[in-house]
Amino acid sequence: MSTQDPSRSSRSWLVAVPTAVLILLGLIWSGFWYYSSTKAEATMTAWRAREAEAGRVYGCADARFGGYPFRIEVSCADPSVDDHHTALSIRARNLAAVAQVWDPTLVIGEIAAPVTIGPLGGSPTATIDWTLAQASLRGAPGAPERLSLVIEKPSLGSVPSSAGVPLLQAEHMEFHARFAAESTPGHPVLDLALNLASFTAPSLANVLGAPFGAMVSGSTDAAITAVLRGTSDLTPKPLAQRLRELQAANGRLDIASARLQQGDLIASATGALTLTPRGTLSGEMRLTIVNFAKLVPLLGIDRAMAQAVPQDKLARYAPGLDRLMPGLGNMLRGGGGGNAGGNASGSVDANASAAALGAVALGGKPTEFEGQQAVTLALRLDDGNIFLGSLKVGQIPPLF
Repeated sequence: MSTQDPSRSSRSWLVAVPTAVLILLGLIWSGFWYYSSTKAEATMTAWRAREAEAGRVYGCADARFGGYPFRIEVSCADPSVDDHHTALSIRARNLAAVAQVWDPTLVIGEIAAPVTIGPLGGSPTATIDWTLAQASLRGAPGAPERLSLVIEKPSLGSVPSSAGVPLLQAEHMEFHARFAAESTPGHPVLDLALNLASFTAPSLANVLGAPFGAMVSGSTDAAITAVLRGTSDLTPKPLAQRLRELQAANGRLDIASARLQQGDLIASATGALTLTPRGTLSGEMRLTIVNFAKLVPLLGIDRAMAQAVPQDKLARYAPGLDRLMPGLGNMLRGGGGGNAGGNASGSVDANASAAALGAVALGGKPTEFEGQQAVTLALRLDDGNIFLGSLKVGQIPPLF
C-alpha cells in the first residue's frame, strides 16, 4: 500500500494556486479590455450620430479595433468628413488612434497624408501633405480638454498645382490649445500656442502685395502664445460664423508673446486684437524690432521718408539717431567708416538713414532685446488699417 508524499502535495499547491490566480486575473483583464473596447466603439458610434444630425458626416471605409491587452487601437482606412454647413468635403488616406485601457480620455492619433479638400460632390481644390502628423486629445468626445497637433514638413497646395509651388509650407509646425483656468461652463477661455519653423508662402507673395508679400516669401520662424476670450462653445462651425459670434460677444485675442524671425530681422509683439462689426481687426500692440533697417523697405517707410524729407535735412536728426541706434548719426554726417554706412565716395546709405529717421519719426525708442540693440514702436490696427506710429503701412481686408 503506497502513501502520498506530503511535501510533494504541498509543492503542487504552491504551483497550482498562483497559476489559477494568474489565469483568473487574465480572464478578468480580458473581460475589462473587451468591455472598454466595446464602450469606446459605442461612444464613437454615438458621437458620429450626433455629428451627423448637426450636418457633419464622418465616414470610414474600413474601421478596425484592436490593441489587446493594454491598449485600445482604432484604425480607419479612407476617413472622410462631409460638412454640409461649409459645403466642404475632406478626405484622408488613413487615420490611426490609440488610448491606454486605464486612461481612455487621452487619445493619440496619426494621420497619413495627403488630405484633400474640395466642395461637396466636387473635385478636390486643395491638398495638404506632410511627412508625419500626430495629434493628442485629452477629454471625452464632445467635451475636449486639451488638443496638441505636431506636423513635420506641412505643405498646402492647390489642385491643380500652380507650377508645383505650394501655397504654404514649413519645416515644422506645432499647435496647442487648452481650457484656461478662468473658463466657466458656456464661456470657455482658451490658451493657444503656435510654433512654425522655416515658414514660407512663396506663391502668395504676389497676391498679398507689399508689404506682406515680401514678408511671407522668405523663410520665417514664429512662436506665438495667446488667450482667446469670447467663444460660446467649441462645436465645429464655419470660420465666418465663428468670427461673427466672437465679435458679437466682444471677443478678444490677447497676445501674450509673438516672436517672428527672418534671418537677423527679429520682431516681438504683445497686445490685444478685436473684431469690428464689419469683420476688420482693431487693437494695439507693443512692437520690438531688432535690425529695424531691414524692415523699413518691406513697409515702404524708406520711400515715404525719402519723399517727405530732403537729404540735406537728414543730418539734423543725427543726435537723436545716435541715441536711438549708436553710429547712425555718424553715418548721416558722412563718416560711415568705409562702406558701413555709405559707398566708396562717403555718401550716406539712403536705406540706413531712412530707417533711422523712420524710427525717430514713428516715435521709436531704443531698447534691448535678446542682448541686441532694438527699437520699440506702437503698432495700431484701426478698422483693418495698420499703423506704425502715425504712418499707415498696410491694410487687412475684412475677415468675414
